[in-house]
Amino acid sequence: MRPQTTPEIIRIEAVNDNDARRLAEQQGFTVLRVRQKGISRRKGHFPLLFFCQELRVLLEAGLTLTESLETLAQKEMNTDNRATISTVLVSLRNGRQFSDALSAVPECFPSLFVANIKACETTGNLPEGLQRFSLYLEQIDVLRKKIISASIYPALVLAFGGLVLFFLIAYVVPRFSQIYESRSIDLSLASEVLLKIGQAVENHGLLMLVVLVMFVILVTAALMQPAVRAYIGTIITRLPQIGERVRVYHLSRFYRTFSMLLRSGIPVVSALDMVNELLGQTLQQNVTTAKHLISEGRPFAQAMTTCNLTTPVASQLFRVGEKSGKLDVMMERAADFHEQEMLRWVDAFTKLFEPMLMAAIGLVIGLIVLLMYLPIFELASGIQ
Repeated sequence: MRPQTTPEIIRIEAVNDNDARRLAEQQGFTVLRVRQKGISRRKGHFPLLFFCQELRVLLEAGLTLTESLETLAQKEMNTDNRATISTVLVSLRNGRQFSDALSAVPECFPSLFVANIKACETTGNLPEGLQRFSLYLEQIDVLRKKIISASIYPALVLAFGGLVLFFLIAYVVPRFSQIYESRSIDLSLASEVLLKIGQAVENHGLLMLVVLVMFVILVTAALMQPAVRAYIGTIITRLPQIGERVRVYHLSRFYRTFSMLLRSGIPVVSALDMVNELLGQTLQQNVTTAKHLISEGRPFAQAMTTCNLTTPVASQLFRVGEKSGKLDVMMERAADFHEQEMLRWVDAFTKLFEPMLMAAIGLVIGLIVLLMYLPIFELASGIQ
């Protein structure tokens, strides 16, 4: 131990606190406290797809794994991403396996990716594993991106319609209310209610805005809770038509991920544990039950059907896959089939929902305008 009269602060690059402590002790220090500094990661921030593609290209070009990671770290412009790659690189230089180095940074490298890399380390074909996972990431997001893009236009219509309604109720309706009050015009019940709402918004608009903001904050905080999301998911799955589509969406992701894991050489039971988190709360218990049945010797297709984790098409494909020894291929075909089915349903639903939404907003705006002008029409009719 080095003679010291006061504590000394040193900086060490390491994967985690334990590695930092071990490296410091190897240099002769007695560690009093370890504090992380420098890296602030957010889940999903690391560009895993680009990382896989670029690393595969460098490895196929003949660079070693260490040289490839050094190159990626040098060209990375984002400080957090560069620090992440450097952390993995330090772990490799300390003698760790690549999969172990990745598992130390779970915020950036999910367990599925780590398992895929670990399987590739046994076969010695890392570029193939990286290509397989890159293709998986591209395919798994096709349906999600389609749903998001299909939701943009209805969201814009709702936002614009909401602004128009707010303008009418908060500005136009109170002006009409003042006119009618000054002339003592008899109003219908609907028109009177509308004008009262406009006056309330004008007089207490700030308070209503504060209440609305607080309501949005409370709803957002509630949606962050797993129990609330699970309850909402249960309600959605019980809705006619939509509930079944949500279930098929989760199953298609499940099939594709499971196929990727099987192609990586991961056993069926272990793969079921890894993909369980991709399913909705209502299906996770089904996967656990299916895993127990398979462990007891039940055929895979039979266990999946018993636990309601198949569709009629998927069930037949799984039976064929078991007989031919190509279960991974059939799982991927089942995923392709249901994703294409979901894409067609999203297109049809969007084409039907968008005009209905515009008609509903137009009807509400037209009704407000009609209720504002109806007393004037009645007055004009009386004068005639």
